[in-house]
Amino acid sequence: MTTTSKMAQQFLVELHSKDSQSLFQKLDFLLDHLENKEDPEPFEVQIVDMAYQALDRIKSLESILKNHVAESDLLTGDKLQDLYDKKPISVGTQVMFND
Repeated sequence: MTTTSKMAQQFLVELHSKDSQSLFQKLDFLLDHLENKEDPEPFEVQIVDMAYQALDRIKSLESILKNHVAESDLLTGDKLQDLYDKKPISVGTQVMFND
């Protein structure tokens, strides 16, 4: 697993930690409060908008990181060895005539 993959895995663990969940619960409570206000101030509407954008981006980031971590677990071998394993059997000009 690469350093990036390890850091991504640590971030995902932290994202799902108890402290993080508490933070998201507080944000949900704030959003619920602001959305149910009769006459919200312009800055409150902006808070709601930005909070939803942030949540969407966090979910997108989480998805990308999960995919990266899953793929990096599959690529645990030596990259150079993988290239040698995929090299064509023929050498030199024989490569041009093999089809």
